[in-house]
Amino acid sequence: MAVTPTLNTGLLWFDSHLFVVSDGKIKRFNPYSSVSEWPVLDSDRLSCIALPQQGEFIAYSTKNTVTFWDTSTHTQLGLIQHPQEIRSIALSPDDQFLVIGGEDGKFTTQNLSHITDSIPLSRLHPTFQEPVIRIDDTALDSWTRDQLENTEALLTAAIPESHDPSHHQWDAALVDAEMAIKVQPSVIGYISKSIALVGKGERDKGYRACDIAFERFHSSHVTFLLLVKAIIVFMAGEHRNAISRVDDLIDTVHLNSICYVVQASMYLLLGNSQMETSDYEGAIQSFERGRAQMRHHTSRTLIVVSLISGWKFDNLGITIRQRLCDALYISGRTKAAVECFHRMKSELGEKTMYGEHRDWALDFSQRSFKELEHLGDTAVDAQRYDEAISHYSTALSLDPPSPQDILTKRIKACVATGSWKEAADNANQLITLDPFSPWGYEMKHAASLKTGDYGTAVDALEEMLSKLAQSPDPNVQQHCDQYINPSSTRTTIRKIVQQTIRHLPRVLINTTTGRLHDKADQAAAFEALPLFNELVSSMTTRIDYVRIKREVRQYFRYVMLSHKWDENEPLFQQVIHITVYDLGQSLTHDKLQTFCKIVRDDGFNWAWSDTCCINKSDHFILQEALVAMFKWYQGSAMVFVFLRGVLSPSQRGALVKSIWNTRAWTLQEYVASNVVRFYTEDWTPYLDLQLPNHKESLEVISEMEQATGVSAEQLMALRPGLSSIREKLRLASTRQTTLVEDAAYSLLGIFSVSGIPAIYGEGEGSLGRLLAHVLAGSGDVSILAWTGESGSFNSCLPARITVFNGPATSHFPPPIPDAEMERLITSVDSPLFDFDLALRLYDRLNDLPPPWFAASRMKLPCIAFHLPAFSLHRTRSGRVFRADTVAFGMLEIKTRHDLSRMNSLYLVHPWLETLLDREGM
Repeated sequence: MAVTPTLNTGLLWFDSHLFVVSDGKIKRFNPYSSVSEWPVLDSDRLSCIALPQQGEFIAYSTKNTVTFWDTSTHTQLGLIQHPQEIRSIALSPDDQFLVIGGEDGKFTTQNLSHITDSIPLSRLHPTFQEPVIRIDDTALDSWTRDQLENTEALLTAAIPESHDPSHHQWDAALVDAEMAIKVQPSVIGYISKSIALVGKGERDKGYRACDIAFERFHSSHVTFLLLVKAIIVFMAGEHRNAISRVDDLIDTVHLNSICYVVQASMYLLLGNSQMETSDYEGAIQSFERGRAQMRHHTSRTLIVVSLISGWKFDNLGITIRQRLCDALYISGRTKAAVECFHRMKSELGEKTMYGEHRDWALDFSQRSFKELEHLGDTAVDAQRYDEAISHYSTALSLDPPSPQDILTKRIKACVATGSWKEAADNANQLITLDPFSPWGYEMKHAASLKTGDYGTAVDALEEMLSKLAQSPDPNVQQHCDQYINPSSTRTTIRKIVQQTIRHLPRVLINTTTGRLHDKADQAAAFEALPLFNELVSSMTTRIDYVRIKREVRQYFRYVMLSHKWDENEPLFQQVIHITVYDLGQSLTHDKLQTFCKIVRDDGFNWAWSDTCCINKSDHFILQEALVAMFKWYQGSAMVFVFLRGVLSPSQRGALVKSIWNTRAWTLQEYVASNVVRFYTEDWTPYLDLQLPNHKESLEVISEMEQATGVSAEQLMALRPGLSSIREKLRLASTRQTTLVEDAAYSLLGIFSVSGIPAIYGEGEGSLGRLLAHVLAGSGDVSILAWTGESGSFNSCLPARITVFNGPATSHFPPPIPDAEMERLITSVDSPLFDFDLALRLYDRLNDLPPPWFAASRMKLPCIAFHLPAFSLHRTRSGRVFRADTVAFGMLEIKTRHDLSRMNSLYLVHPWLETLLDREGM
């Protein structure tokens, strides 16, 4: 700091402050160069300056006046006038008198009681100034090292010079104190006497000795004596009184950290006393207050207090904390005791805690750990798992050398409460502690399974089995036998996946990604699911085949699209390299994208459309799809029917008239499916139907009966295979195809025909090949009952499927009446009926082969009837040829050929093997 002195400048050091009176101001500088100042009068005529010992006011003279200012409030306290010009001033040691030196060389004494009385006690800021005690360094060092016997010997040897007889042999101490007082009365002598008397139980005499010290040495040592008096009161058993006395000192003494330390020691001693009487709650409060009052303080005064009282202040804060931990533990508040222990460790540091105080720290940790484990076990037995977790966790915070057992207990308690994340973390700790034990992995597996971390659960299960197998303990190894190896579960799941997808379309659309997946991709997609690892990790002792099948089938449910193809549909080659969601904007792309989105939003993972899910450039794949398509639709979870041209809001009858209801392919798609939803052109449910299955809607049932001409029951009864052939052909005859060949190929699935290659470009011959295959496989010659143009494959088979439009006719002749049958039998020339001959005839008829084809030529068992000559008749419908036959009566044949010119004609009818089973034939 810098001060520019003037002619009249007052300078005075006090403690660490410099006071300057100059230029009409009093300035106070501290060591950090900060300044406080206040204005005064007549400072330019200053002659001298003075401060009392406590620095509570400042006095300075100007000419013949002494002015007093309060250094705290910066207010003027008073004036003293002197008859002469003042040359010097000085204050007495007790600050009660002022000496003024005048210009005539004479000195005048002034009483300052009217000045000091105006200063409140709270601003006197008393400080500690212990009495002068002459103790050599050897004795002092011995005391601070807690070598009490050596200290006593040294002090006893120095008794002529020392006035401190501090020890606890009260009679001897009293003798020493009285001798010291006799040699030279002193503060220490009377204090020592007071303590000795209190120690002997003579409290009143002890207080009187202390009061004598006050009377004789009050002016110089008041605050020190007050503190010592409080200690003596405490030693006399008046604990609360003593503590209250120190509180008063703390409130009034400026440098009061020693008071805090002494009071903290009092709380420690009080707590110890309460512990001896089992007043643990009281002891805890005392220790906590002592800890709160503790301050860092080192001074010679504190050593003097220690010598006088016999109290040790070294490591006082640590001792209080230790006793607080012990009190909490003994009172049954073990968790709180451990928390206190951790705070102590945090404040002191590991080095100090387990260095100087290692024995206590280890003992406390071990005691607390055992108690907490016991409390946790008790809580588990009572199913109070949260409480148990708390006890186990607190125990583990003590860093026991072998925490595996209690860590395992905490994991089990966490599992019982469903705290899976915490259990998993604990399992990892257990594995870190003992990576060769299988039990940590067992716990980790269980916890990870519950948290949904199935990959980790599988790894943990495999590690556990590995550790079990590697264990040198045979009893541990035996545990392996009860577990299923995850590799076995994986193999089982993969087999079931392959069995499931074997019946799925070769290619499906993943509705999440929009990408095409072949069967390998489909299987890989399932293995990428968390579900896959969940199945593997959850089946530890038994493979649950039922659940695996259920989960696999649920995942692979797929929805198929039924629609009429539009121009520029997205094909396989176009979509294979991108997602359907990335297709450019167009009507057909929008149709596919919206279909996939609705399927996805309905919770299905897979979708199929015949536009992009069949690689039509691969003949084998195309052939497979044509044959399997009916079963694919039949195996689907749902079929979405897109009604192009049907607008919203839709009206009843629109389905009947829709173009979808005219197409050949859509017939088998509807017949095959179990669940159907109809959507209009803007993907609104048809007729706003809210039913999950529109096939159950009465409106839809009615319209489909109208559109197909058959009842809903008949439609539902149709199944793939060689049954109801004529009905299937009739339904197909009402449908249209863009390609001629599709009239036949659209029926491959519904007839379960797999031996016919698809040859686009062959024309109507495809229908002949189909019908020939169906005829040979079923023997149903009703296929041959048609009227129309013959096909190129075989003249007995039609060129167009439309010939089957109309109800199928019966080709069985009517039964012969009984009377007629009797007449025929009796009219036979032979009087005896040859039963053997009839039986041989029956066997030959029964062994006739079914129809079959070779090189487009049909071989068919038939019955030939010789016909008489036909006569020509003209009717409105054209020419009709008639002949009167024995077997059929009047027979009419319409044909463009002239039958009247043909001499030998036979009517050939396919043999009906069912005739053998009919009665009346």
